[in-house]
Amino acid sequence: MNVLYKTSKIVLLIIIATQIAWARNMPQTPWQGSKQIQIQSKLSQTKLVQHGANTVFLDMTFVPPTVNNIRQRQRATDMIIVLDRSGSMSEEKKMPYAKAAIWDVLGRLQNNDRFALVSFADNAIVQSPLVNVTAATRGYLNNVVSSIKASGGTNMSDGLNAALRLLENNHSERARKILLLSDGQANQGITNPEQLAQMAATATRYGAVLSSIGMGLGFNENLMAKLADYGMGHYSYLEDLSGLGAILARDLNDTRNIYANSSTLEISLGDGVKLIDAGGYPMTYVGASTIRIATGQMLSNTNKHFVMTLNVPTGNMGSVSLGTMRLNYQVDGEQLQSQVDSESLVLAVVAPEQRIQALQSIDKEVYQKSWVENNLGRMKKKLSQWLREGKKDQAKQAIITYRKEVEAASAVSNLPLASAEMKGKLDVMEEQVDDAFAGSMLDQQVKRNRAAKSMQYDSIKTQRK
Repeated sequence: MNVLYKTSKIVLLIIIATQIAWARNMPQTPWQGSKQIQIQSKLSQTKLVQHGANTVFLDMTFVPPTVNNIRQRQRATDMIIVLDRSGSMSEEKKMPYAKAAIWDVLGRLQNNDRFALVSFADNAIVQSPLVNVTAATRGYLNNVVSSIKASGGTNMSDGLNAALRLLENNHSERARKILLLSDGQANQGITNPEQLAQMAATATRYGAVLSSIGMGLGFNENLMAKLADYGMGHYSYLEDLSGLGAILARDLNDTRNIYANSSTLEISLGDGVKLIDAGGYPMTYVGASTIRIATGQMLSNTNKHFVMTLNVPTGNMGSVSLGTMRLNYQVDGEQLQSQVDSESLVLAVVAPEQRIQALQSIDKEVYQKSWVENNLGRMKKKLSQWLREGKKDQAKQAIITYRKEVEAASAVSNLPLASAEMKGKLDVMEEQVDDAFAGSMLDQQVKRNRAAKSMQYDSIKTQRK
């Protein structure tokens, strides 16, 4: 009996062990339900008056499916840092801050993660190819970071090309991230912003995401933001570099939680419909009425929200379709697509006698958010441009125009858009503009540069949630 009991126990243990092994080798199902990203869309109003105001806002929210934590923990990362080592990086402790932040990232990477470091000045140097971050290599990688010295110009294109070659020669199922850190202007190699942006877009074809961090006040903020947009990542700006480590840590965490490396919203506009803006994302026209919008990476369990601004023809009464919209994205090598509900893209143009009905069709929440968030972000972008170009009158006029538009929209919709809080924000902006043009010429240059970068960065954060 004792022998039989022991034999049965052994058999049971073997069965359990076999089941555990089988379960471990079985493919995990990380998604709860469909793998498709859901799209929620709402119009600011569903009726417009004939020959009246023709602007509508379309509130867009992308909702990735819920992903099990098991998958997130198991996903390894390829992290490639592209570091500016030009001469200006020796100023204001920029290089020590950058090195400390990179060391912090190395400390967070695990044995199955890989790390590479590219530096650029007059030319690019692959300081380290992609190697696993283990106890044996961590010290070596820390020493590589320590050895970098700042000198020379800013050949950003050479640095980006070196990073792209690392991706091209290292096929991987890992989450892949390029993180560009620079404090200056691209002044050697390829300097054209459009060409540099296309290089950033190439990273997405290798399954990677490119994000950028502008350091200090000397960098080209339009270029750095553009690189992040086309690289499907995000742009950060830091004048106080003490926060650099936290930014890099956030980027690493985002990389572990990437659901889709890239996404593109493809729009075929209806007759006479014009797309004015889409949350500030880059728009590429591929035909007279077809537009592709690079909407970037999608993070697990994280919604993405922005507002589209469209002009609609109101000359004739009747139904008007904004067109068709679909989101294209890739999840674990599989090409997927989500369609925007066609019914949410239709509105009506009604007779002037039905003006009250048109007003009643306003979605108060969408209308209000579109004005106090999205449109405010668009105005900040204009303000940033005028400050950068040293045009005080245009900068002041941008605020005045927006203030009048908000007051008019508030009166028409009977919504509290022109609130005391909004007026306070605009008053502060006017004070910032006045201050940016006060003092010596040198002081004005510094203050305008700082204000332009701040406004541009705020515009992105205000338009995209």
